[in-house]
Amino acid sequence: MNYDAAIARLNDAARRLGAKGLLEPDDTLSMRLAGSGNILLQTGSGPAQQVEIVPLADDGARAPLAAQHLAVYRTRADVGCVLLNRQPWASALYALENDMPGVFDEQIRHLGRTVALLAGPVELPLNQARLHSGANAWIAPGHVLCFGTLPERTVFNAELLEKCAKAYVLATSAGLPVGRIPWLVRWIANGRLLKDERRAAEQYARGQMPVLSTAY
Repeated sequence: MNYDAAIARLNDAARRLGAKGLLEPDDTLSMRLAGSGNILLQTGSGPAQQVEIVPLADDGARAPLAAQHLAVYRTRADVGCVLLNRQPWASALYALENDMPGVFDEQIRHLGRTVALLAGPVELPLNQARLHSGANAWIAPGHVLCFGTLPERTVFNAELLEKCAKAYVLATSAGLPVGRIPWLVRWIANGRLLKDERRAAEQYARGQMPVLSTAY
């Protein structure tokens, strides 16, 4: 594992998220290091930015900020990058007190059938079980959890989540009807997402970084 290259890749993702207003100083971003049993955890921003190596087996005592990230990696073998942030429109979904359904086909293709609310921190066993659905975006009290197979995919997913959440929050708040994607499109789009995730999990199990899928 080339740690310098991995750190550069994680920092590039952080810069892209920061430029979109999706990564604030108190937010955290991490990346799975294929074949090493470790993750990279990035905290802070600008001159205060720090990147540390955290073992997947860490109990959270040494790196408490990594606990929620580690819970995702342990539950989802396909995940290669985790973002824990407070992006504005996605955070606003929690105030609606309902999951955001799949209202865009691209949303279902990359984020899952729904963007669901979590009652508490993601390290709780109940919430870990829910993560097995394959969805890549979750809304918890005070923060948003978004992830993907690679840093580049996580950046894309965070941007997509914010775009979809903005449209849904504005429409719902205005009392406008929100249409649903036809069931066949939902089934196909979600099936392709799950297929990508299975392939990524297999590649990580072999100690390899997955290839970024650009197909719909």
